[in-house]
Amino acid sequence: VRRSNATLQPAQPIPAIVGPTASGKSELGLHLALAFNGEIINLDSVQVYQGIYIATAKVPPAERRGVPHHLIDIAEPTENFTAGDYAQVAAQTIGEVEARGHTAMLVGGSGFYLRALVKPLFEGPRTNAEFRERLVGLRDQRGAEHLHRLLERVDPLAAGKISPRDWSRTMRALEVYFQTGRRISELRSGVPAPPEFAARIRVIALNPPRQELYANINRRADSMFVGGLVEEVESLIASGVPASAKAFG
Repeated sequence: VRRSNATLQPAQPIPAIVGPTASGKSELGLHLALAFNGEIINLDSVQVYQGIYIATAKVPPAERRGVPHHLIDIAEPTENFTAGDYAQVAAQTIGEVEARGHTAMLVGGSGFYLRALVKPLFEGPRTNAEFRERLVGLRDQRGAEHLHRLLERVDPLAAGKISPRDWSRTMRALEVYFQTGRRISELRSGVPAPPEFAARIRVIALNPPRQELYANINRRADSMFVGGLVEEVESLIASGVPASAKAFG
């Protein structure tokens, strides 16, 4: 048997820089990308939307220091761009970045996006806007706990795994049941295995001192208003984006 002198190269880690608003994720991401020949893949659920710049604190192209940024401005503000959609395009982008011999780096604060990327979600139905509005109305009138009690009736297994205060996941489980007639707890049994790269993701969680973080948030908020935050939102609404659009939270 002939032995090769070639040595197997260790799998390339994928840094995922996460943390609260104004904790320094973007700046650290740029430093690491420059040091390790990296390309940044957005991990923020609002930066994917077009036309929202000030409110999302997107790094302007002129300040990206030549570092490629991906998955920014890829969806319309009125589009129902889901975590599952993100996981699909992010996985493809990671493959493309690594095929170029570069380091793929995830930067952003959306833990649900990261979870969807590491642990694939089931292929559920698209959100029905009219039904979602009805659920939001129930939540506003009777509280998140009321929605959770409804879920307990139709899918007790799913309800047992969701906090009564987690209205977002509760709503999604109710949507799946009433749109498909099947329980989300049953559908999740067919979820595919995690992708190969999931085991290579290394989370870097930023946690600055609270007083420092609050001061940073206050400075950012002030600069947003001075920079035209109100005008940006007014312009989006005037262009036809409803005030209740997902991009607005």
